[in-house]
Amino acid sequence: MTLSRLISHLYSAACVLLLVLIGLGAVPLLSGCAPHTSLFADTVQAGPSASIGVLQSDVLVINGEAVHLADAVTPQPSPDARCAAEALAARQAALQLKSLVSGIKTVAVTRTGTRDGANRPYAHVLLDGVDPAHDLIVNGLAVTPDNKPFDWCGPISASFPRVAHIASLSFSGT
Repeated sequence: MTLSRLISHLYSAACVLLLVLIGLGAVPLLSGCAPHTSLFADTVQAGPSASIGVLQSDVLVINGEAVHLADAVTPQPSPDARCAAEALAARQAALQLKSLVSGIKTVAVTRTGTRDGANRPYAHVLLDGVDPAHDLIVNGLAVTPDNKPFDWCGPISASFPRVAHIASLSFSGT
């Protein structure tokens, strides 16, 4: 075999090896383009492999992802609250939500496909089959979402559900 032929074979082998290495390197990159499933399943078993917490009065953290409750509008906490009453009501709503997530066994999450201003997905959530948004609304700590914004800083109205209950919670420090 002549020297030029040997160099030609080595060059061809090097090109083939380089193509194989490039191909193997592209596989992980291309797998990033594949569609991925959600970060958590629609039904999550709470326990050692799943976690749930409360970020604010209408935002849960499920397996490390913040999820905004789609079925309730709650007051904003400080520093976003427009008045002290709104901040206090937000604190009470967050405490109520924390008590609802305590000791739960299952979490069912159904995303709406929309996101809030902080890019968190809106979702309908059930905690052991109970809707926390409904519980917050019934206890006067949230309102149903509609086109008309609720004024948490307006004068307290006797017609607002559970106003006396909210006031007693606020002064009891719970």
